[in-house]
Amino acid sequence: MPDDTVITVTGEIPAGELGPTLAHEHLYCDISGFSGKTDNCVTDSGQVAEDLAWFLQAGGRSIVEMTPEGIGRDPGRLREISLSSGVQVVSGIAFYDQATYPVWVAAASREQIADYFVRQIEVGQDGARAGVIGELVSHNEPAPDPRGYRLHEPERRVFEAAALAQRRTGVAITTHAALGRAGHAQLDVLERAGADLARVIIGHCDAHWHADPTQDLDYYLPILARGSLCQFDLIGWLELAPDDVRADRVAALIEMGYARQLLLSTDTCRLSQLRGNGGRGFDYLWTSFLPRLRERGVSEAQIQTLLVDNPRRVFARR
Repeated sequence: MPDDTVITVTGEIPAGELGPTLAHEHLYCDISGFSGKTDNCVTDSGQVAEDLAWFLQAGGRSIVEMTPEGIGRDPGRLREISLSSGVQVVSGIAFYDQATYPVWVAAASREQIADYFVRQIEVGQDGARAGVIGELVSHNEPAPDPRGYRLHEPERRVFEAAALAQRRTGVAITTHAALGRAGHAQLDVLERAGADLARVIIGHCDAHWHADPTQDLDYYLPILARGSLCQFDLIGWLELAPDDVRADRVAALIEMGYARQLLLSTDTCRLSQLRGNGGRGFDYLWTSFLPRLRERGVSEAQIQTLLVDNPRRVFARR
C-alpha cells in the first residue's frame, strides 16, 4: 500500500488531492435518541449535499465524517452525499457512548473489536470503506480534570482495539475528548496498546476554556509534546467557548511552533446549523474563523498548513 493515499467513501485518492479539509464533521447522523433533541437528526442526504455547495464555494474540498456506530453511521449514505455534492468524504469507524455500543461489543475481546475496525477499513460496508478510526469516544465529565480523568473499562478495551487496528491498517485515530478533557488519559491507553501517537488526533480540545490561558496550554502542550495533534473542532459552538478565545489559543500555539500539529473543524451535527435552515453552514470556518486568525497575525502559509498540509499528512495511510 502506498504511503500517500487516503481512503474516501468513493475509493482511494492520492493524499495530495485531499485539499482544504474540515477534520471533524457529521453529514449523516441521528444523535436524537441520545441527546433527546430532534435537531440532532440529520438524515436528509439531499439537503446536506445541497448545503455543501457553500463549503465548496468558500474553498473547501474534503470532509472527515466522524459519525460512529450507535448514532446513525451509514457509509452508503455518505457515498451518496459525496457523489451528489462533489465533496470528498473520509468516513470514520468507531463506537459512540457506552450506552449505544452494539450488544456484541460487551463480550468481545480487544482483538475481536480490532478485527471489526479492520474489516470496515479494508472491505467496507455498502460500497464505502472507512479511512480513519474515530470519532473514538470516551465519556464526558462535568468539569475539566485532565489529571484525574480515567477511561471506563469498556472504553479502554475499545481504545486498545483502535491501537491494534491502526497498526494493521496504517490509518489515523481521532478521538472525542470533550467535556472533562480526556486527552491525556486517552493517549496513555493508546500508547500502552502500541498506537503511533504521531497519528493520533485529540478532538474537542476547545470544549473548555479558562480566562487564564496557561490553564488551557497546560492541557494542550503535553498532548503536543507526545507528537499527537490537537484539534479545535468546535468552532462556532459559542455556548462552549467564544470563537475569539479559540482564535487566541490557536494563534498562540502557532506562535510557539506547533502549526504542524493542529487541525480545525466545526462539528456540525444539527439541522439548525445547516445553511439551508438559516444556520452557519459548513463554510463557517472560512466566513468567520479564518478572518479571526488573520487578525492575529496567522499567515496564509500557516493557514495552508492547518487546512491542507496537516490533513494530507495525518490522514494518509502509513
